[in-house]
Amino acid sequence: MQTTKWEHAAVMIERLLAAPYRYSFAQLLNILVRMLRRQGIPYPQAFNQVLRFQNSVSLAFPASEIESMQVESIGAAGTPRIHITPAFIGLLGANGTLPLHDTERAAARTGAAADESWKPFIDLVSNRAIGLFYEAWGKYRVEHGLDTRARDDLLPLLAALGGLRPTSFGPARPFESIPAEVAAFYAGLLRTRPIAASTVERVLGEYFGIPVRIEEFVGAWDPIPARIRSTLGVTDPTLGHGAALGGRTWRNDLRVRLHIGPLDEEQANAFLPPGRAHAALKEMVSLFAVPAVQYEVTLLLSKPCLKPLTLRTKGQDRRRLGWNSFLTGTVGKASRPEIRAVLAANQR
Repeated sequence: MQTTKWEHAAVMIERLLAAPYRYSFAQLLNILVRMLRRQGIPYPQAFNQVLRFQNSVSLAFPASEIESMQVESIGAAGTPRIHITPAFIGLLGANGTLPLHDTERAAARTGAAADESWKPFIDLVSNRAIGLFYEAWGKYRVEHGLDTRARDDLLPLLAALGGLRPTSFGPARPFESIPAEVAAFYAGLLRTRPIAASTVERVLGEYFGIPVRIEEFVGAWDPIPARIRSTLGVTDPTLGHGAALGGRTWRNDLRVRLHIGPLDEEQANAFLPPGRAHAALKEMVSLFAVPAVQYEVTLLLSKPCLKPLTLRTKGQDRRRLGWNSFLTGTVGKASRPEIRAVLAANQR
């Protein structure tokens, strides 16, 4: 939706041409680079073909960082050039590198037909230096790459801090349901060891915008591999020192339970496979890098989700046996108004 403060590029250019002194050097270039990018002119092309920096020939005290700005039109189909005269940097002017008498000589020769090439040559020498000054200004500013190139230079670093590669995100990648910005945003929490239950609650609750509560030490059956099972005459088990009856053992530290909700019908369907929130939840819990812990999800349903079971093959109200179907005759009432399932790693 268009905001009330949004201005057309032509209106903004008129403002810049009318009063360039109202803007700082970096602010002016940021605005111009963003406007050019919207017109299909990338960052390198903007400095190579569009933006030109000129030297000031005035010895007066500069009132601001920008002395003047002009737009030069090159034909109907050509890319216009924008000439900017900074007052605080360059080879000529009150703050120029060359001696002041060179500025006086350039000012005296301005307009003379025989000396038309003298100042453009000086501008050619200083043009790249001023552009590199702008590059150096924005090198260590986090927002610079995002504003000018639409590229977040800090994103790969933050993702690496969280233990992930930026190439892990995207279609047909390990993380295809959540953007890389999520891992970067929570990088400080993700690298904290051990991960606290309150951290998991806050991260999941903030990401999905739904209340999340974690129940620790739920416990689950853990299968015992055949090679280490207690077998008479093979493993020599000792009663009270590792001997176990059966092929599985109960472990309280193996599973936690995520209570998510209350959810409306649309949210509940999204958390069921193959819903978008279901895939995102699997990827979000994998960010915590605790592969030995199983996650049991309990979806807390609101009363409108509890409807009598109706057999049908079409329509949006179709029920899935074992997931969102309830044997009830009254809307909003059920013996167990929740959906519970283990979040399997290979479940899509």
